Amino acid sequence: MSETQLKNQSSITFRNNINSIVYKLQSGRVIDNTWLSQMESGNMLIIHIEDNRKPLLFRGALKTGVERELLVEKAQKVAFEKHNFDIKLPPRSSIDVSSITFEISGEDNEPYQAAAVILPSSAGGWQSLTLLMDLSMQKSDMLQSRIKFFFAITVVMASLSVFGWQFAGKAIQPIEASRRQQTEFVAAASHELRSPLTVLGVSASAFEISETENEKRRFLNTIKNECKRMSRLVDDLLLLASADAGTWSFRAGEVEPDTLIINTYEAYEEIAKAKNQSLILDLPDESLPAIKGDFQRLSQALCCLLDNAVFYTEPGGKIILGACKTKRTFLIYVADNGKGIPDEYKEKVFERFYRTDSSRSKKEHYGLGLSVAKEIISLHRGKIYVKDTKGGGSTFFIEFT
Repeated sequence: MSETQLKNQSSITFRNNINSIVYKLQSGRVIDNTWLSQMESGNMLIIHIEDNRKPLLFRGALKTGVERELLVEKAQKVAFEKHNFDIKLPPRSSIDVSSITFEISGEDNEPYQAAAVILPSSAGGWQSLTLLMDLSMQKSDMLQSRIKFFFAITVVMASLSVFGWQFAGKAIQPIEASRRQQTEFVAAASHELRSPLTVLGVSASAFEISETENEKRRFLNTIKNECKRMSRLVDDLLLLASADAGTWSFRAGEVEPDTLIINTYEAYEEIAKAKNQSLILDLPDESLPAIKGDFQRLSQALCCLLDNAVFYTEPGGKIILGACKTKRTFLIYVADNGKGIPDEYKEKVFERFYRTDSSRSKKEHYGLGLSVAKEIISLHRGKIYVKDTKGGGSTFFIEFT
């Protein structure tokens, strides 16, 4: 587009120069060498005028690599051979001006815009004009323009490539993270399922060969406990899979936080006593505002937090289940005075199958409880997070706005 516009502008300028010279010739005014010199040097022209086939005595002002006479002769030859326009013949009409325009190349392949014009004169004779315009400057401008466009396009393409690479990398990161989490999840689930299955197999084999009732009863209890553990693990896995698939059942309704918290407290009061732990209920004097959600799911989330607190709190420790209301938020919290969670693990504890102490021998917990609680609270458009308990331990918060 840039080159086309440049060529069109050059053609218009050349046509205007032709018209200026023809008008000067037709007006009968004296054409002096000064005017011709200004025309040539100012417009990169070679002007050759003949009056009744007699050349005008003008040596020219434009310097060329080839003699002007040779360029003029070549232009006239091309006009005759390729366009059947003989500038040596008088005009066929005593009124109209005949002209053609074309392009030629010099001896060094330099480009020229050429024109051949025949026009009748007022004195009854005729005049001819052979005009050439040097296009070397235009060619140089086009070359510079191409170089500029080339560098501009190169810079743009390089920038787009870098941007595309970075954008694609960032776009793939969540997919790669999701794929990695899924792989880790399947591997961890397989590992956790293998443990109770191994215990079941060994206990069943031992049960068959046991000779006393006490041994049979002991192995039978082991089988029952492992079945419960596996059932709980499978339930948690199905729950998380439903959450990932978006098919989790949710029954929204008005939930009274006081009732929810008290019911959960009563369910874990005896469990805490069995481990010689103090479970304290901490509710404000005024009634808490109702929240919209699924009572059973919210109760399940609270049970996950309390189950985690009971498991990680040493005998003789204290656990607090409470709630409070601020100007903009409503909080339910479970605080314990256990060993606490280091800051670098506070976000990871909500990941599936994650345990801060992966080397412990007890396997009552699979590392899914907090993940289940997080999914439930997210489904209720709330937030769940953990902070350090003053004096030691961890406090888990459920926040609704």
